[in-house]
Amino acid sequence: MQKTLLAFAAVLVSGAALFFFITADDGSQSGRRGLVLESASPPSVSESRTVSSVSAPLPAVRPSSFGNRLVLGRITTNVSKYLPRLQAMANSLSIELAGQGISGVDIRMVDTLEEMTELFLAGEVDLVSETAFGAIELERDGLAEMMLREWKGGVPSYTSIIFVRRDSGIDSLDDLVGRRIAFEERSSTSAYLVPRSLLARAGYNMVELSDPVAPPPSGSIGFAFADESDGGGGGAVSMVLRGVVAAGAMSNMDWAEAEDFSEADRRDLVIIQVSDPIIRSLMLVRSSLDPTLKARLSAILERMHETEAGMDTLQQYSKVARFDRMEGDALVNLMSARFMYETSGSF
Repeated sequence: MQKTLLAFAAVLVSGAALFFFITADDGSQSGRRGLVLESASPPSVSESRTVSSVSAPLPAVRPSSFGNRLVLGRITTNVSKYLPRLQAMANSLSIELAGQGISGVDIRMVDTLEEMTELFLAGEVDLVSETAFGAIELERDGLAEMMLREWKGGVPSYTSIIFVRRDSGIDSLDDLVGRRIAFEERSSTSAYLVPRSLLARAGYNMVELSDPVAPPPSGSIGFAFADESDGGGGGAVSMVLRGVVAAGAMSNMDWAEAEDFSEADRRDLVIIQVSDPIIRSLMLVRSSLDPTLKARLSAILERMHETEAGMDTLQQYSKVARFDRMEGDALVNLMSARFMYETSGSF
């Protein structure tokens, strides 16, 4: 098996520093895929696993293909950003599950949804947080179940917005025909998939442009991706303000936080369209996981916000406010996401 050393990380578990090499696994050994954590010390730590300080008897049923260890997954290319977030949740779950026959919680990170699908299919991951469209795909294949709504960033739902320059004379989506819009990146739910789905459902002909300044075909709305074509930097907002495109898209949360642009920039912009609310994020569980363990995990996550230690874990884990059940407005917002997802299947 060939591996590439990507990073070296130190993780503090129960007061002891455990050091890990993060490696890229080509999947040639035991079918393993993606980024795994390997302990540099102590020698007794098994390969490809994040270490928990908790030990417990073997369970009656195996939670995953890694025996009595649970596996927490993540789709990301930013290992250094998500490793501490995942480690915080893994440590908390390890402690909570110590008496349930689970000896610890490991971490697996992969770049794409396709790779995560393979992990679920092979039984190599048990839990993963994912935004609506990715969650729908994993559920559609029968590999995972939507266990709980995740209040990622402190909110249960969000919207996508389409904005233009205040002095552009553009008042509605109809005014975008014959013009260009910038989406942030292809993988973004809120800054590409949802707004493009919104435009497609409204009947507009969308044409991707190889050059963001090229005129779109007659009767269409041209689009480009800011992360692929914005040589000036600054994303969709910058492209709109500089007149490269007529409109841009982002989530209402990014608009409110304005981390990548100034308040003065925002005053020069105006929102012309807002999508229906969609569910912010979900915690999915492997469909074939033991039902008793599923119920235990759900109960642990549902009450995690009730303690100071739990709140600290949630804050580290993508600033999640809480987990709650899939009912009421959560189902309504999920239905909106499903509708948009079906539309996105056409592009």
